[in-house]
Amino acid sequence: MISESTITQLSRAKEGPSMVGAIDMGSKNFKFVFGQKVNGRVTTELIRKEQLEIGKEVTENHGMIGRRKFRQIEDTLSQFARYCRDRGAQTVLAIATSAIRNARNHQQVIDLAGEIGIAIEVAEGEREGEVGYLAATGGAPNKLVSDSGSKSIQIAWWNNDKVQSRSIPVGYELAYESFVERASTLVETQENFSRFLDGNFKELPENTDRIIALAANTIASFVIGEKMTGCNNRTLTRNALNNRMSELQGLSPAQYDSLKASLPKAEKILPGLIFLDYLMERTGHGEVHIAEAELPVGLIVEYFLKRE
Repeated sequence: MISESTITQLSRAKEGPSMVGAIDMGSKNFKFVFGQKVNGRVTTELIRKEQLEIGKEVTENHGMIGRRKFRQIEDTLSQFARYCRDRGAQTVLAIATSAIRNARNHQQVIDLAGEIGIAIEVAEGEREGEVGYLAATGGAPNKLVSDSGSKSIQIAWWNNDKVQSRSIPVGYELAYESFVERASTLVETQENFSRFLDGNFKELPENTDRIIALAANTIASFVIGEKMTGCNNRTLTRNALNNRMSELQGLSPAQYDSLKASLPKAEKILPGLIFLDYLMERTGHGEVHIAEAELPVGLIVEYFLKRE
């Protein structure tokens, strides 16, 4: 299924189409996006997602990507490169995040992609935050963008005409293991996780126009009580979030354990509630805008901005 979104109006000049492909080689999924700029307008299409579980591969294979997984990577990259060429795009960009970055044989992935004609950028967490900011805002200034992934958390914001970002190698999986799994109540979880966040995010701005949270639809749906996965541009107020959290704070230890065992995606939702509340409290915002913006979109926005 192809979803299309208008990203930004870069120019009013008439021009022929310019096209580029981009890939997010993530810890769980590879995401493939095709972008083009026509008459100054950049649009992107999410072509597909493919679950490769590189993070799991690296963890279970002593820090290495195995031969079978390499074949999967080669096949999926080759298919997308052919797709892009067939549509007229000669440039295919890719960003590899923590799983490939941490693989001891990640250079082999870079070499493999190079033979296919794809330039891979092995990004540190701060760079992921920058690209995520561009994906969520199209390069618009004075926003704060958060992205809480399975392996890391990034927060990026506009500062003195450029994007500044902060990243920590603790995603919702480790946050759940460290602050939720053994906690007896949500109050205990919130105290410990907030203390941890205070120690890692000391420079958050207080004068941005808006908070945009990526990968937070599941959390918003839990708070609102509606299943709206995939919806874009939703708003979650701090009042609604705090009301939902107050209900959970009243649970007994046995009830909290039962919630952890029965709630689908509890490992993402429970740390996510606290993280979003923390962001709003620290930055003085009363609401957060929930958005779906794939990392490759940021690469595409950056690609065309550099060619203005």
